[in-house]
Amino acid sequence: MKEILERAKIVNEAIKYYLPEKDLELYKAARHLIKAGGKRLRPVIAMMITEALEEDYRKIMPAIVALEAIHNFTLIHDDIMDRDEMRRNVKTVHTVFGEATAILAGDTLFAEAFSLLSKCEVPGENIRRAIEIVADVCIKICEGQYMDMSFESRNVKEPEYLEMVKLKTGVLLAASSSLPAVLFGKNELFKPLWDYGIFAGIGFQIHDDVLDLIGENIGKDWGSDLVKGKKTLVVIKAFEDGVELRTFGKQKAEVNEIKKDVEKLLECGAIDYAKRKAYEYIELAKKNLRFLKNSEKKEELERLTDFLVKRRN
Repeated sequence: MKEILERAKIVNEAIKYYLPEKDLELYKAARHLIKAGGKRLRPVIAMMITEALEEDYRKIMPAIVALEAIHNFTLIHDDIMDRDEMRRNVKTVHTVFGEATAILAGDTLFAEAFSLLSKCEVPGENIRRAIEIVADVCIKICEGQYMDMSFESRNVKEPEYLEMVKLKTGVLLAASSSLPAVLFGKNELFKPLWDYGIFAGIGFQIHDDVLDLIGENIGKDWGSDLVKGKKTLVVIKAFEDGVELRTFGKQKAEVNEIKKDVEKLLECGAIDYAKRKAYEYIELAKKNLRFLKNSEKKEELERLTDFLVKRRN
């Protein structure tokens, strides 16, 4: 998407400035996933909303970079817990640098994010409020990750899954969406922008679960969520319908085995069900943008929101 690529280039330059790679190997580990690329969706959303609010994103660029730092901190730690070996088509941080260094790398990004938040060119009270929100978001992300891990040992219903996704994925998109309003002192806009990010994040994650099964060049092993026994919405729906998945939780499986299970998930309608749910949440997200006055910037933001569930990787 052109709108994403243009802003991602700006974000990448800002990352080089605000998150330099120092000589200590710790920083090579901390920058490993960031340098591997990514769509920079969270900072891009923050930039686009700032533009739609008719404010200058350059004044809050440190906070925009902080969002990407937090995102990558969570990815590093998630990969350790999930024992993932690939991310963004490169080896994961713990695979390259070892678990101890990877943990420290994630912790470093976490601390750097809060340092960056303090550097925005806006009133101090607005920065204080933003730091409070981001700290609470990080706590919620940990709660979501804990829920996700706990799901592996028990049956899970759809409402529980949605709450987990809201915490693990939705709240960081909500922060990305609402921080511009907070930093520029437009507190009356906080709730609709927060709700936009929550709904967009849930839709995004459901679609991400679908891509694990039918995506293209997703940067990690095909069907990894399936063989690891992840209770995604697709799997929850399939199990409710009595579908048996031979590779679920198997840890290792041949490509042809995964293919057979994916075919089952397509045939029973579980994948289509998840797709519909993702679209429903994206429509809910867009309803929270109604307060924005009609402009090219609003249209770009709506197109980006649709992209969250239309992307193929």
